[in-house]
Amino acid sequence: MARDERLATARGDLPGGVVGDFDTVDLLRRLSAHCADLVGADASAVLLADAQDRLHVMAASADTARLLEPAAHGERSPYDDCYRNGAAETGIVLTDPRTAARWPRFTARARERGYLTAHAVPMRLRSRSVGVVVLFCSGTEPLGEQCEAFARSLADLLAVAVIQQRSLERSHVERTQLQNALSSRIVIEQAKGILAERWGTSVDEAFESFRSYARAHRRRLPDLAREVVDGTLDSGLVEEYFLNRR
Repeated sequence: MARDERLATARGDLPGGVVGDFDTVDLLRRLSAHCADLVGADASAVLLADAQDRLHVMAASADTARLLEPAAHGERSPYDDCYRNGAAETGIVLTDPRTAARWPRFTARARERGYLTAHAVPMRLRSRSVGVVVLFCSGTEPLGEQCEAFARSLADLLAVAVIQQRSLERSHVERTQLQNALSSRIVIEQAKGILAERWGTSVDEAFESFRSYARAHRRRLPDLAREVVDGTLDSGLVEEYFLNRR
C-alpha cells in the first residue's frame, strides 16, 4: 500500500474532529500502529502518564509492552527523558556504547529483541505533555525529516485526543457527583419535613435532632434520610434525641 493510501487509512481511524465519545485505548493502538507503518518502524507503543507522572504502556505492537515495563527506581529510559524534557529522542542507535551507558536496561532489552534503532516522541498540547510514542526499528536508517515530522504531528494529535477524552470523563464524574448531591439534598429535605410533622416541631429543630442521631450512630445523613422517607427507620429512636434536646 502506498504511503498516501496508508495515510488516508490512518486519518479514517480518527474520530470526527477528535470530538465525541470513543475508546481511547483502541484509538491509541490503531494510530500507533499506523505511525509505525508510515515511518517504516517495526514496532510501536504509546505510554501515558498518570497523576504522579509515571508512564504506563497503553497500546503496543509486537512484544514492546514487556520491553517498556516500568524501570527500577532512579533508572533512566529514553521515554522517561522524552516525557520529562518534552523533547523528542530520535535516532537512538542501540549499538552505540554511549546509548548503553545512558540507558543500560532499555538498550539491553531492545537489543535482545533485535532492534537496532529507537525513537521517542512526546505527546504534547502546547506546554503540556501527556505521554510518549515510542518506535522501534530493526535497521539503522534515520527517520528522515518527513517521517519525523509526521511522527511528531501524530503524537500531538494523540495528545489532543487523550486530553479531550480525559476532560469528557472528568465532566461525566462531576455531573454524576452533582446529581448525587442534588438527590441527597432532596431526600434530606423530605425527611426533615416528615419528622417535623410527626413531632409537631419546626423543620430546623427536627433536622438538628436527626443530624445528632446520624452523627452518634456514624450514619451518612442521606442514607438515614432515605430510611425515614421509605419508612424503614424506627423514627422513635430518633425521637429520643429530639425529646432530649428540648
